[in-house]
Amino acid sequence: MKHLFALIGITLLMLSHFGCTGDPNNPTTLDTPDWYSAAPLAADVVLENMYESEVRSLADKTHVQIVTVIEGTSRVTIDALYRGIRDSGYGFPLYECELADEAAEAMGGIAGGMSGSPVGPPGRVMGALAYGEDFSKTPMRFWVTPIEAMEAAKTHVTFGEQLAALREVPGQSDVPGAPAAGTMYAPVKTPLMITGIPPAQLQRLASLMKSAPYQYLHMMATVGGAPQASNDAPKALAAGDMIGVGTVTGDIINAIGYGTVTQVYEDGSFVAFGHPMVNSGQAAASVYRAICYGLVPSYKVTNKSVAAYGKPIGIITKDLTPAIVGELGRVPDMIPVKLVYQAAAGEPIEKYHEVAYGQEALIPIVAASCVQVLRQETTPATIDGTIKLLFKETDTPYSDSFRFTTTDILFDTAFALDGILSGFTTFTANAAGEATLKNVEISIKDTPQFMTATVVDVIPPETVSPGTTAVFDIVLLPHWSSTAAARQLTQQVEIAIPSDFPIGTVEVNVSGAGDTSDGFFFDDFDLFDDETDEAPALPQTLEQLIQQKQAAQTDPGTITITLQPAPFNWDNFDWETDLPPDEDEDAETTVIEKQVVMDRFIVSGTKQITVTVDTPVDEPNAGLPEEPPPAPAD
Repeated sequence: MKHLFALIGITLLMLSHFGCTGDPNNPTTLDTPDWYSAAPLAADVVLENMYESEVRSLADKTHVQIVTVIEGTSRVTIDALYRGIRDSGYGFPLYECELADEAAEAMGGIAGGMSGSPVGPPGRVMGALAYGEDFSKTPMRFWVTPIEAMEAAKTHVTFGEQLAALREVPGQSDVPGAPAAGTMYAPVKTPLMITGIPPAQLQRLASLMKSAPYQYLHMMATVGGAPQASNDAPKALAAGDMIGVGTVTGDIINAIGYGTVTQVYEDGSFVAFGHPMVNSGQAAASVYRAICYGLVPSYKVTNKSVAAYGKPIGIITKDLTPAIVGELGRVPDMIPVKLVYQAAAGEPIEKYHEVAYGQEALIPIVAASCVQVLRQETTPATIDGTIKLLFKETDTPYSDSFRFTTTDILFDTAFALDGILSGFTTFTANAAGEATLKNVEISIKDTPQFMTATVVDVIPPETVSPGTTAVFDIVLLPHWSSTAAARQLTQQVEIAIPSDFPIGTVEVNVSGAGDTSDGFFFDDFDLFDDETDEAPALPQTLEQLIQQKQAAQTDPGTITITLQPAPFNWDNFDWETDLPPDEDEDAETTVIEKQVVMDRFIVSGTKQITVTVDTPVDEPNAGLPEEPPPAPAD
């Protein structure tokens, strides 16, 4: 389950190129590289749509052009040849083309970040460059998503829009509802030059990303940061411009997916990429202008070195198979995420990020990655954390805490936070009420000690009698790093024995609430739950869900001790002389339960002993039936 979460959560984080910003003092200047001789496309050239009926009339090897950005922000053209129409399996055809620019081929050919680049005869756009070949040789082939398929995405009603319409909730459109092996072509992947995650960790995470839905992503570790302000950042777009789609921005982690605009319309809407980012349907991510610092050649897939700059200029509203769809001039709300990290007795460090709606699963990854970066090492630790959630639908906040020992800070922190967040934000997990995050605050305390202790023994008092208080000593073995010279800890538990408690043999069970076997404490998942336990009432509103989750919280340092009369031992029963016990199936068994908390510890293990509940010495007849009076003498 841990790796499943990492696959989903990390993959969502990687649906973006983490922006390396540079210093775009004059981002619109084009410094034409020596290897490329074509003149830039004039800034005022608007490409006219060319639909399938016209494309079918084109002859084989008709000259077409790719409009894209190679250096700076100015558009240039790259020569290519049209080779025909092919079925795709996507519900629309693809146009097959062949790169015919020797200089471009010398630089590696089709590059990541070119997704969405308009393709067509000079002055026309018949679709977006979307698919190419890995390890390809000249002449390099690529495939184009038709412009009409991309325009159909503009009017396609997403799941989130359908849900909002059924519920008649106004304004919900801004907040989203939450090829096979051996193929000859593959998507020209969104380049993911990741900042905020060390390269060594990225390699581990990348090894988990093997699922087909994430075939559009290419992760690469790099340096960079959040989009930097620029006074001359244009707010308009044209076909062939590069954009950044921001899902996370902040002090450490920045998730900005880069690609190319295919067409812009008079109403300010546009289509881009020619394929999805992750096929999320409804979306609400910020759009930035982007600058290209040239191509980065690779034996497998060449990529653009790009960065976002300026303030957001629009919003991505849909992420569908043929294209992503956006609008200029409207900027989405983001979820503020505050992280406070404190190492041992050091000073707290505060970091701030914003996460796009619809990408709530990124919040645990952002927080865990920040902790990993701030620690500057991958050594073991005990993590004490708290999280506070505020929602748009209610004024009732939700707070929760977690504690675990770990040798894998990144994965275990993300996993623990996801276990809390997903109960509210995962569509299928929360049936009580819509929970739109308004604010998230996370606090992480990091200590080098392994604050674990295991129950190893229980020492009862000399006597246990009804109507008295019995003191049990719980003996625990802690991890050597959590104590000084002592190799054992003793926790005393006082238990009041009711005056009507049955006399006889009693089973004493002691158990710790923590489970360190998988890296952290599971508080809501019990494979061995007693089926006879009465299930709690299902919450019907968000407020009820919050209250129920708050009530179910358990500190992993909790020790539970129970006293229960032992069941009748039939093995020692003499069928000839003994009378069978008077068993009443409906009679309630007397059980005493007491809980104590070992502060800052995770307590695991169980221990069972038996004791005898007897009458006190000074009350020899206590608890026994009264003897009948002697019979009168004759």
